[in-house]
Amino acid sequence: MMNFEPLGGATEQNVATFEQQLGFSLPTDYRSFLVKNNGAEILDQTFFVKDLGKEVMLDVLFGVTNPTSRGLTLGYWLKEYEDELEPGTLIIGKDPGGSFLIYTITGEDKGLYYWDKNYLFAQSSEAEGNAYFVADSFTEFCDSLMDYTSANPSS
Repeated sequence: MMNFEPLGGATEQNVATFEQQLGFSLPTDYRSFLVKNNGAEILDQTFFVKDLGKEVMLDVLFGVTNPTSRGLTLGYWLKEYEDELEPGTLIIGKDPGGSFLIYTITGEDKGLYYWDKNYLFAQSSEAEGNAYFVADSFTEFCDSLMDYTSANPSS
């Protein structure tokens, strides 16, 4: 279960306008999360990246609008990395180290991935790649989140 502080709420119109700009619809579960919470600050939650064999801390999920910080919006990150992202893919969140949670919404590689942007993990390389599958859907991803303390009982 996700432990978080919402970044506010987005209106149905905010999300619809964003979808028009994207040129595709967001999955229903993710769209509902955005309308209700408009992103979130995540409180001590991790997710497991199977191909790395590691728990990764989640810091924030971006929203559609943010009056105080454009760096907390989906559109900002899409524009920032549009040349590096596959079509139909959004950067939807980040870890404390500046690597990203990406969501491929269209195409054959649909799902959520951890993008080790800074090559923190030894397995990541330009030759081998640095994006790792995490979940098929936003709901599945949220259900997989664990409290940091339960994931790391020795701390």
